[in-house]
Amino acid sequence: MQIAIKTSQKIMQVLSPQLVQHLEILQYSTNELEQYIYDKANENPLLVVTDAMVKMQYEEIMQLASYSDKSYSTQYYGPENDSFNPIEMKLAVKESYEQFLLEQVPMHKNLSSIDLKILTFLIQSLDERLFLDVDVEVVADKCKTTVLHVEALLDLLQTFEPVGVGARNYKEFLLIQVDSDVLAPKLASRFIETDLELVAAQAIKQLSKKYKTSPHDVKKTVNYIKNLKPVMTGDKFDEIPYIMPEVEVERLGEEWLIKLNRGYLPIVTIDKHYVEMLKNDPNCKTYFKDTMKDALLLLQGIEQRDKTLYALARLLVEVQEDFFHKGKEALKPMRLKDVADILNLHASTISRAVRGKYIKTSHGVYAFQSLFTKGVMNISGKMDSIMYIKKRLKQLIEGEDREKPLTDQQLTNTLSAEGIQISRRTVAKYREEMNIMSSFNRVFG
Repeated sequence: MQIAIKTSQKIMQVLSPQLVQHLEILQYSTNELEQYIYDKANENPLLVVTDAMVKMQYEEIMQLASYSDKSYSTQYYGPENDSFNPIEMKLAVKESYEQFLLEQVPMHKNLSSIDLKILTFLIQSLDERLFLDVDVEVVADKCKTTVLHVEALLDLLQTFEPVGVGARNYKEFLLIQVDSDVLAPKLASRFIETDLELVAAQAIKQLSKKYKTSPHDVKKTVNYIKNLKPVMTGDKFDEIPYIMPEVEVERLGEEWLIKLNRGYLPIVTIDKHYVEMLKNDPNCKTYFKDTMKDALLLLQGIEQRDKTLYALARLLVEVQEDFFHKGKEALKPMRLKDVADILNLHASTISRAVRGKYIKTSHGVYAFQSLFTKGVMNISGKMDSIMYIKKRLKQLIEGEDREKPLTDQQLTNTLSAEGIQISRRTVAKYREEMNIMSSFNRVFG
């Protein structure tokens, strides 16, 4: 037996505690960040948190106190119809998930009365996990229609928020999440569809051999699947958080105005009294050092989050100016990786920045994530725009046999044969956005 000592070089990325906390804060939505701030304040005596409501009331009192008879203005008291009032929104009555889903229905135009009936029935047939609790055959029989028609409406429901709604089982719940994630690994869907047991067993070598993929990529995909959102539990009628856009973009003359909506977040400061007290106590040196470091990390993380969101919004205005003018139909192909490269950040950082966050424009509020596309490559390797794909879909539908119209699955297969790889759900989504009826309604509608 021969014993030998070997040396090797390996490049590893080690994240500092500061960077870890900055990334953690970056991924929080407004509601999550607010809760995180209060949790931190409960742990750290150096942190002072001023509630957003108290802050606003104080500012109003000071503003009123500074007014004289001459400076009095009725405009100050008047309601601002077009302004974003987060406090008022936050105090609004929270609605059930069922109502939340029903309010998303009008966003999809050109739905017939039977479509609305089926969609409403499906929404009212969700269990506490927001899974579909009825067979599509039963729905078809009850609504006097075909199973294909019901499945088309179910596909539409599965594009609603929250992600995963309308799934018929755990496997479909995971597939919906993968389909909506622009950063999903290429093999994630196939792993879930055919080898979920191997994924659960973390059979890396077996999966690597079966799919002829490196163990590193397989492990990355397995970890991604294991970190997908768990099934919702509890009462589906629990209160849901009101959407509060992190960023607001509006046109001001010839320029775009980008505003970070920080007014409804609590103010975080450091208590100078506690600092002096702990700093001068020889028995609290280590404790003071740790709490001060933790407090500064929180303040720096919030500031870094604001900078990243502003930089992202500014880039979106530059790249997607047509979208801010005309709406989502003018959206250009854009991937997270492209934005990350321009901002000199990692794609995972941009993914955290857009997670659960919204942007308000003159024509609506949009999830940041909905402004990105995976980038659909054609056979030549060129990225096809969403507009091109929609145009091609319209051409296929216009050229179909009127007595036997193409189903969404047939349209998906045709596009796939042309080198455009998109899912059936995406085809249904684009068709709805173009106000084109389902194959059933194109015959009988």
